Amino acid sequence: METEEVSLVPPPRRSGNRTKRVRGIIFLKDVAVLALTSFGGPQAHLAMMFRLLVDKRRYLTSAELVELTALCQIVPGPSSTQTITAIGFRLGGPNLAYLTLLVWMTPAVTFMTVFALSISYLDPSLVARLVQFVQPIAIGFVAYSAYKIAEKVIHTKTSVALMVSGAMLAYSFQLPAVLPLLLLAGG
Repeated sequence: METEEVSLVPPPRRSGNRTKRVRGIIFLKDVAVLALTSFGGPQAHLAMMFRLLVDKRRYLTSAELVELTALCQIVPGPSSTQTITAIGFRLGGPNLAYLTLLVWMTPAVTFMTVFALSISYLDPSLVARLVQFVQPIAIGFVAYSAYKIAEKVIHTKTSVALMVSGAMLAYSFQLPAVLPLLLLAGG
């Protein structure tokens, strides 16, 4: 009668799971860096995502990020939050998507809560002096982001002409009906 040898050593883990887990942890660190450093709304977030997630880490291609962002802008809600969560889902499934959402929103929620609670204790003139610098900084972030997005998306003279004329018309005629008309004309 033959007896089988039973090994007390557990079978080796598949390296694919470990690699996926390590990549997920690195991705969450990248999301934390973005959450702590990118201010200025979805346009600024998109420029930072291009730099870190596409160019540096290569989690996805430029075309995939543009397409994913366009899809998230159609859906109601915060588009940069939806985009970063969708990237997390793409890389690691629902668990990584949930963690991505938590890591992404925690710094902003914490900062805004502390700011809201502490502003009532500050001198109103001091608050007014601090707030006056927010708009110029935000304009700088958005202008830089618009430039970086245009580098990735606009490649033809027709695209440049449509962008410039659309921006001039939108600035000149600040009416609610102008933007949908410009979108239709550009399409």
